Amino acid sequence: MLDQRFLTKEEIREIAIGAIGKTFAELSDENFNYNNKGTFGQLLEKSIFKFANNSDSAPDFIEAGIELKLTPYKKNKNGTLSAKERLVLNIINYMTECEHEFMDSHFMFKNKNIQLLWYLYEANKEKKKFTITNELFLSLEEKEFADDLKIIKQDWQYIVNKIKKGEAHNLSEGDTMYLGACPKGKDKKSLREQPFSEIKAMQRAFCYKQSYMTYLVRKYISNEKAESIIKDSLEEKPFEQYIIEKLQQYFGKSEKDLFRTLNVNTTAKNKYRVLLSKMLKVDGDIEKSAEFQKANIKIKTIRVEKNGKIKESMSFPSFEYNAIIKEKWGTSELHDIFENTKFLFVVFKNNGKNYIFDKVKIWNMPEVVLEKEVQKVWKKTRKIIKDGNIVREIVGGRCHTNFPKITENGYCHVRPHAVNTRDTYPLPVKDKLTRKAKFMKHCFWLNSSYIEKIIGE
Repeated sequence: MLDQRFLTKEEIREIAIGAIGKTFAELSDENFNYNNKGTFGQLLEKSIFKFANNSDSAPDFIEAGIELKLTPYKKNKNGTLSAKERLVLNIINYMTECEHEFMDSHFMFKNKNIQLLWYLYEANKEKKKFTITNELFLSLEEKEFADDLKIIKQDWQYIVNKIKKGEAHNLSEGDTMYLGACPKGKDKKSLREQPFSEIKAMQRAFCYKQSYMTYLVRKYISNEKAESIIKDSLEEKPFEQYIIEKLQQYFGKSEKDLFRTLNVNTTAKNKYRVLLSKMLKVDGDIEKSAEFQKANIKIKTIRVEKNGKIKESMSFPSFEYNAIIKEKWGTSELHDIFENTKFLFVVFKNNGKNYIFDKVKIWNMPEVVLEKEVQKVWKKTRKIIKDGNIVREIVGGRCHTNFPKITENGYCHVRPHAVNTRDTYPLPVKDKLTRKAKFMKHCFWLNSSYIEKIIGE
């Protein structure tokens, strides 16, 4: 029998295309166990491509140099499609990955050509009824992915530079654009040695981030088009530097002048996104541009007063009380926001007369802050809701809560985020003091002092 691991690219593509439209049950035998660890990998290798599971460091198809991946996507409530998760690639060997240049790295050896199969994940459906719907030959050698390759190379270099500095233990998936270094182990005790520090680092794997995978889903399954910001050569410069260089011509100009000269409607809710789009010569919404989608970059406008202080803390979407108590920290909405989002801070500074366009900064929350300080606030908030202990006292008809205050934590806090007191969410447990079953909407806020520190760095 022919060793299936020695199939040609053409044979691999033919099998992949032939699997489209079939359920997992149709592709596997009746004794297949869908509850085993690594179920989908086994299905892909044993049932579809018919070769034995292996733990080789080489690509699945040795001579063709092609890796196999089966990955889910989902349909959102608004009808759009999104990747359900990141695409995990190979474990990062801290001891050897930094010994090579990018093109000769183990990452490229393993992942430069990936035969991808997509299946539609549906929460209330049995696994065996999931259907493979689409495929993609994701090759970093092809022109189609040339722009992505430049940023993936920068991401890889960032990760390797951290290792070379003896800081593998400080790696965070949020640090990079498309290619991440995600946790890969049973728990936080899954540690590995690193070459330039005695501190053991959490085991991590290279991954294509969920936002990058969502972009691929929308491009190749939904056939959505997105305009690129990069209209000339990125060369070796980081994406943030590229953005700054494109915007520098506008630094020092007043907010009013920019709105006027770029013909932006100042009453529009998304006026700052429109302003940035025009500065970067993007026809549509800047957040829907290819690069912003792939890296999940969101715009936040910041106003700095003449004394260098920021009046307003930064709000995030209000949380539902019934939902937050059912969450686990690692998969919570708040964790997801800060783990998977980069923020482009657009800073306007008051010069005494006008707000002047001062700078921009791309930022993501450091993992140490997320996993320690932010988690602490989230846990306290969740416990207060579960215990029905929201209202501390009522003074002058106004409710004062037990939620974490801005003075308790140097990073974030909880306070109202509602139109008025009637803008509420149901409570899972009645509040002990007021006996109410509903309470005004609240959300997590980044402290203004923390934002001052970020943009001052």
